[in-house]
Amino acid sequence: MEEKILSEKESLELISKMISETKNKLERGGGNIFLLWGYLGVCVSLIVYGLLNFTENYAVQWLWFLIPVIGYPAMFFMKGKSHTGSVTFIGSVISKIWIVIGVCTILVSISILYDYTLLPILFIMSLLVTAGVTMSGLVLKFKPAAVAGFIGIVLSFVLLLVSWKSQILVFAAMSAIMLIIPGHILNSAFRKQQKNANNV
Repeated sequence: MEEKILSEKESLELISKMISETKNKLERGGGNIFLLWGYLGVCVSLIVYGLLNFTENYAVQWLWFLIPVIGYPAMFFMKGKSHTGSVTFIGSVISKIWIVIGVCTILVSISILYDYTLLPILFIMSLLVTAGVTMSGLVLKFKPAAVAGFIGIVLSFVLLLVSWKSQILVFAAMSAIMLIIPGHILNSAFRKQQKNANNV
């Protein structure tokens, strides 16, 4: 079978089509994934902050593990329900970005079992996740995620300048900015798209 050699124009059209298809798939279920991790980040942050202030027991920091323990099973369940068949190249790229980030965050989390003072955990976690959100937004040409991601990257460095308790509140704010807001925008865009399609 002969492979067809694409012209520059055809190549650009194919890439644009793949980005468009991936963006449509993301709009069908991606907004909810953003919201899952965003609300989980905000809720766990506020629970940890409140319990630390109320009890002064540093063992409540183990509650941070609620994020992956609840988040990953819920995400796989949501992805299973919204599965739409084939995966585009762009979709595959984004998936691989998040696999790498997921592995890094798990390894950083495990390091606290050895010594919780070894690394600035919230800073590293925030920088990894915001980098992932930014790259996803740029690859998909989804401006709200890209802008929110860049804001999150800047806020990550703010974590190094404030007290460790204040870091928890900054992390909660970052979860809202880089995940919850883009998630609602994405779901709103999908609803608008569906409404326009039904009116045609």
